[in-house]
Amino acid sequence: MSRKEFVAGLDIGTTKTCCVLAEVDFDEESVDIIGVGLTPSSGLRRGVVVDLDATTEGIKSAVEKAQLMAGTVAIRSVVVGVTGEHVSSLNSRGVIAITSSSREITLSDVERVVEASRVIVLPPEREIMHSIPRGFAVDGQDGVKDPVGMSGSRLEVETHIVTGSTTFLDNVVKCVRRAGFEIDASVLEPIATAESAVIPAEKDLGVVLIDIGGGTTDVAVFVNGEIYYTAILAVGGNHVTKDLSVGLRTSREEAERVKLKYGCANAHMVDVDDTFQVTSLGAEDARELPREILVGIIEPRMQEILQMVREEVIKSGYIDMLPGGAVLTGGGSQMPGTLDLAERTLGMPSRIGLPQKVGGLNDTIQSPVYTTAVGLVMYAARAKADLREDEKKNTIMQSLQGLIGMFKRGK
Repeated sequence: MSRKEFVAGLDIGTTKTCCVLAEVDFDEESVDIIGVGLTPSSGLRRGVVVDLDATTEGIKSAVEKAQLMAGTVAIRSVVVGVTGEHVSSLNSRGVIAITSSSREITLSDVERVVEASRVIVLPPEREIMHSIPRGFAVDGQDGVKDPVGMSGSRLEVETHIVTGSTTFLDNVVKCVRRAGFEIDASVLEPIATAESAVIPAEKDLGVVLIDIGGGTTDVAVFVNGEIYYTAILAVGGNHVTKDLSVGLRTSREEAERVKLKYGCANAHMVDVDDTFQVTSLGAEDARELPREILVGIIEPRMQEILQMVREEVIKSGYIDMLPGGAVLTGGGSQMPGTLDLAERTLGMPSRIGLPQKVGGLNDTIQSPVYTTAVGLVMYAARAKADLREDEKKNTIMQSLQGLIGMFKRGK
């Protein structure tokens, strides 16, 4: 079996659709980016598909650009990121008895206990997207990472379960298939983003990931190396643009241009003499205004977004267990002053998260805009590597059981 595979990650956002194509080498345990495609998006609102045709065209364009950059590689299937205010999460516990005569825990036992934790009451319009084991307990002993091969009579698991609206998820699948591609997996975006933007040491310490997108802000809390809480806030960079459009009496396009060129989220970083130019609705010529006016509109909204994040972290119950601080990523984190504002509002050290631990076109993707798409590729690569390892373990255990059986029959 080949130890190299091509994996494509597709981040369908409110303001942009991004496709990243990577070559995964399982022998070298490396992920090399070989193609990147980025195109404006107009078919989603707050992470939910509102225009099938526009979303489909955005997917086609982004994938074609990635394929063109990669050369001869043809993309047939993708790993898709999912977000939106319809997503929710909870923690569940599963318990099973180990019934084998040897009392040795096998991979099938682990699968059984995880499946037991998935037995929860859900409305018919919702479905489970992820069930992520946070930790196992064998005969009451907590803190077990991998119980396979251990002896015990009772196996428990604490699982983080993510659910989403079946209708909204189906619409994403429909757009991808209409664009001519199959879906390898659908992954909650903050889970994928953490793969590329958050380092393992931060997850072990305790850290909160904050992905500020155009229509949503994704929040994920990690403690002791595992994900403990996720939330999707229906607010993002587009709300800042709308505030500027109203406050400056200008078009959304002009407000976005001004935000990107002159925007700042910290009034202390702007000199009193700084100015910017903006064209009002119905006017032909641009007018010059103090930059303080711009910051006076942006800072309160960005502070509100970060305050909502803080309230979610408090709601999680882990606000005092995050010495790793906060990792900010996504397009909204690029605005000057956002990092300082985050540290003041959240009350914890913060940094900007960029894609890490990948090779190839590394310089091309060194921006918070690409963290989710790169994370989707890394998530898929790790999942496939884990699957190969599980298959290897199963083969070894079956061989051992065969040998034991031979010795018993010999006696």
